[in-house]
Amino acid sequence: MHPDETGLVRDLQQRLRAVADPRTKAWFENYLKHVIPYRGVKTPVVARIVGEWRRAHELQRLAEADQLRLADRLIREGHAEDKFAGTLYIQKHLLRRVDEATLLTTAEQLFADRVFFDWSTTDWFSVRVLGPLIARGGEAVAERIAGWRTAADLWQRRSSIVPFRAVVRDSQYHPLIEETIGLLVTERARFIQTGVGWLISDLSKVHPRVAAALVERHFNDLSAEVIRRHTKYLPDHAAYKERKRG
Repeated sequence: MHPDETGLVRDLQQRLRAVADPRTKAWFENYLKHVIPYRGVKTPVVARIVGEWRRAHELQRLAEADQLRLADRLIREGHAEDKFAGTLYIQKHLLRRVDEATLLTTAEQLFADRVFFDWSTTDWFSVRVLGPLIARGGEAVAERIAGWRTAADLWQRRSSIVPFRAVVRDSQYHPLIEETIGLLVTERARFIQTGVGWLISDLSKVHPRVAAALVERHFNDLSAEVIRRHTKYLPDHAAYKERKRG
């Protein structure tokens, strides 16, 4: 069975347009500083529409490779909700069925083609697809994703650390996390710094000594924003802020 990908994508887009709210569109675009267009559909509604669309077209009858191509096509569309729809489709319907290598190759091609260009859709993909993929695939998947820390694309480099939020409790991943942070933290780019900060923040809730050691080791390289926003669960948060001000 060969799906009409263009027709299917257009049908989903029409379903999204039918429920779009101009006020929601304006709010999201303002929040994201107009770096990506929105239709004006909130996430729970996108998830519901994706489910209805899948059932209406009996997409579960398609080969998994065809379903993955369809999700990939959605992620390549310009609007944030379309990208969310493709990401949700992979998370809910393909993550446990398609092998890790195929999903990682798909992700790497998306980054190579500069499909992700804002923190919101990038982090959605990291949290909903890449993080669970590490948890499922273990060390081999983790090593491959961490290897993106030297990628040319900023958003792929951010995605070399953010997905590790899914396994931050598991100490077997800490050496790889520390190695990845050690390379990324020397960058001044805000979205690299905040990606590192997000991981440190999560780590501080479950392994505060490990997180504190990372902060001390890389204190001079961590931005003031990271110290202010992402070390607040550590006992020395106030002292860190004072040191950074000094």
